[in-house]
Amino acid sequence: MKLSQTNGPSFNFYSTHAETISHLNKCGFRHVDISFFTKFMKGSIYFSDDYMKVVNEYKEAFKKFDITPVQCHEPAGNNIGDDNGQYYHKKAVRAIEMAAKIGCPCMTIHPGKKHTPMTKDEFVTGNIESIRKMIPLIEEYGLMLLFENIESYENNYFATTADDVIAVIDGIGHPLIQACWDVGHAHINGLNQYDEITKLGNRLKSLHIHDNLGLINQKGVNTLALSDMHTIPFFGNINFDDIMKGLIDINYTGTFNFEVSAIKKHMARPDVNKNIDKFNPDVQISSDTLLYQIGKHILKSYNCYEY
Repeated sequence: MKLSQTNGPSFNFYSTHAETISHLNKCGFRHVDISFFTKFMKGSIYFSDDYMKVVNEYKEAFKKFDITPVQCHEPAGNNIGDDNGQYYHKKAVRAIEMAAKIGCPCMTIHPGKKHTPMTKDEFVTGNIESIRKMIPLIEEYGLMLLFENIESYENNYFATTADDVIAVIDGIGHPLIQACWDVGHAHINGLNQYDEITKLGNRLKSLHIHDNLGLINQKGVNTLALSDMHTIPFFGNINFDDIMKGLIDINYTGTFNFEVSAIKKHMARPDVNKNIDKFNPDVQISSDTLLYQIGKHILKSYNCYEY
C-alpha cells in the first residue's frame, strides 16, 4: 500500500500549487491527494479563463518532484443546499474537469444537506439525485466520485455509517460512484472500524486517515474530544489495528491517504498563543516528515508498505 497526504494544509505556508508539491516531496511522500477544498473559493483563479495555468503548474510539479496524484477532494459546498446545489454544481463541474486534466483518478465528495429539517429518506434521495447529475461528466472524463462518511447525524446529516454510505452508492448503482472512508469521522461516531470497512468491501476506493480523541467526555465537558481534529496517528486514540485488518481482509487497492492538518487546526492558535508566531514551513516539513514515517511504520507492521 502506498502513502499519500493531502496538500491542503500546505496552502497555509506556500503561495503556489507547485510549492505544496515540493513540500510533500521533501517529507518523503511520492503520492498526493489534491485539495480543491482549500483553494476553491468564489472569485478564485479556478473560475477564470486562467484555470489551465493551475493544471499545468500541477503537472509540471508532479514531473519535477516525482509525485503522483492518486485522488482529490471536491471544493467546499453543499450539493443539495437551499439553492438546490446550483453553486456547488458550478464548482464541481470545473473541479471534475481540472482533476481529470491534472491526472487524478477519483474525487471525494461530501454528502449534502438541507438547512431545513429533513428525514433520512429525503437525505438519501436528495444526494442520489444530485450525484446522478454529475454522471455524464464523470463518464466523459473517466473520473470516479467517492462518497464520504460524515461525522454526525446532527444538522440533517445522515451519512455516518457504512450502511448509510452504501444506501447512497447502491441507490445510484453506477461503477464510477464508490466510497471514501474517513476514519476520523467514524471514530467520532464510536464505530468499529473493522466492521464498517469490511461492510463497504470493494466499494471502498480511498481513505482519509487521521486521528482524534473520539467519544471521550460525550456530555461536552471536553469539546476537543468531540472535534474532528485531523491530527497525526497515535496523537489520538483510534484503533489502527482494526483499520489495517479491515483493509487487508477486503483486499483494499487504494493508497493509505492522510488528511492530516494538526498544525493548522490545533497548534499555535492565535486566540490562545498570542505571543507565538505562526509556524513556518520548516516546522511543517518536520511535522509531515513525521507523518510519513508513522504511516510507513504502520504499513510495514502489516507487511504492506509500497514505496
